[in-house]
Amino acid sequence: MKRTLAPIFSFLLVMALVLGSFGTAKAAPGDPPVVTPLSGDADFVTEIVPIAALPGATELASQMLAPVGFPAGEAQFGGNGIRVTGLSKGSATACFSLNAVAVQQGWGGKVGLWNGSKWMLLPTTITTPAESSTSFACATITGNGTYTFIQYVTEPDKLPTMGECDFDVDMVLTGYVTIWGEGFMQGWVTGAMFSSEKVLTGLPVSVHLLRTDPDGHFIMEGDGYGELVQFGPGVYGTVFDDFLWFTEQMSPFSSATFFVTFGNCYKIVDILPAEA
Repeated sequence: MKRTLAPIFSFLLVMALVLGSFGTAKAAPGDPPVVTPLSGDADFVTEIVPIAALPGATELASQMLAPVGFPAGEAQFGGNGIRVTGLSKGSATACFSLNAVAVQQGWGGKVGLWNGSKWMLLPTTITTPAESSTSFACATITGNGTYTFIQYVTEPDKLPTMGECDFDVDMVLTGYVTIWGEGFMQGWVTGAMFSSEKVLTGLPVSVHLLRTDPDGHFIMEGDGYGELVQFGPGVYGTVFDDFLWFTEQMSPFSSATFFVTFGNCYKIVDILPAEA
């Protein structure tokens, strides 16, 4: 089956490549979880498990997947999980990359192990290296299984008071699509760009998918986080780490509504279909 690569929009693809050129080898929020041996078996196997494939998930009214066993809306998956096999003896450390801004604003949680009927929360340490945008949630594991980070508010007094932003903003997505055979497309959105009359440079930003038209046209795995930097006069953009993906045929692009925070305020932002 033929496979080719095509841009969502050529300009956006170019910008995605430009933004990606600033990447480093440092860990970033949303990076795949890592399991490091401590003792015993050192040749175990790990496999990344997307949120959509995690066991013990329930679908909320918003269509967001959340871990079972928690009050609705109070806990969420902090990102992809990881499956460990071949760890018959000894121990290892499972670490998950978190957004440091979210941690500073009261979001915490624990590493969870699926035992076949519920998520068992493990003793977890969350640390943030100096001058880093990434925090790490690590737990010691002693056996095979599927692990993920269960995220929830641990310090409510740190949550920012959020009001609507007093400025207008436009948003476009950056990314690419892959085409298999006739008509089937799968795409990855790697970032978002914003334009506004207000200077947004330096603001922390988060993006949460509220809805799509048609319904379920693409699925967002968790929220995207970043810091706004300027690209060209009057254009302010940010880079995320493959935080969004869609798998249905595009025509050529669905409309969507996002809840976007800029520092301590928010905007409800619509993205309209691309013109044919």
